Amino acid sequence: MKKACLMMIASLAAISACRNADEAPVTGNLTIHEGFVSQYVESRSLRVWTPVDYDPAVRYDVIYMHDGQNLFDASITWNHQEWGVDEVLSELMQKGEIRPCIVVGIDNTSLRYEEYYPSEICDDVPEGVLPEDFRPLGDEYLRFVVEEVKPWVESLYSTWGDPAHTFVMGSSCGGLISSYAFCRYPEVFGGAACLSTHSSLENPYVKTSQKPAAEAYLQYLRENLPADNEHMLYMDCGDCWIDSAYTEHQAAINEMIATLDWKSENYMYRFFEGHSHSEQDWRSRLDIPVRFLLAER
Repeated sequence: MKKACLMMIASLAAISACRNADEAPVTGNLTIHEGFVSQYVESRSLRVWTPVDYDPAVRYDVIYMHDGQNLFDASITWNHQEWGVDEVLSELMQKGEIRPCIVVGIDNTSLRYEEYYPSEICDDVPEGVLPEDFRPLGDEYLRFVVEEVKPWVESLYSTWGDPAHTFVMGSSCGGLISSYAFCRYPEVFGGAACLSTHSSLENPYVKTSQKPAAEAYLQYLRENLPADNEHMLYMDCGDCWIDSAYTEHQAAINEMIATLDWKSENYMYRFFEGHSHSEQDWRSRLDIPVRFLLAER
């Protein structure tokens, strides 16, 4: 039954509109699979990037990235900014600084905040912090990524598939769901990169001075971070605009991780003075978490 389900998913994606992206120059190859159907969340586009010399005979690491429409093409983003994933990774691979990899960009939907919110933490968040009748969809979203997207990717592309070569990455609420995926599925993701993580867990549209939500997130990480000294976690933060609200919570996370039995080389935190909460800033430092996770060892 499970095999038949996966075949059906692959078939649905294959017959959906699939085209080579030509909206803007891309370094490497970008294929957009539109209308990927899920039994857990709303359908959406997947953007699969492969390096210019992609070879089916070679196995590749995979980075699953959230907010897929913001990664490659500034002409389609709301603020006309992009991560420049194709340029940054192409340069790093050309220099031999990281292992060969592909990127799966998963588009967000109008339910972005709900899908990127950790379901298991919601019950510990006090009333008034989140919108009334808020329903987190973090668990459903991760089932979509792990049970539907990942098997489909591995049916079409040459990948390793094991945790040591499978990573998850995002920023802001995308950083939040990346850390949640890292904890919920350590048997799937060997590493996570969480940039400008929404560590306050507050409704970004309602300013409050409450901290219990952030404390619930800290406690969740303390109890659920992988403890085998094989997993790798990257976190960072700026100090301007929205990022300024995260510095205090991020400091608490750093202190907590320092108390765990983790190898120092398995956790990297970076603070970027003058950096704001934008694709432009994340692009400028993207090479750091990518090197951390995919460096040749």
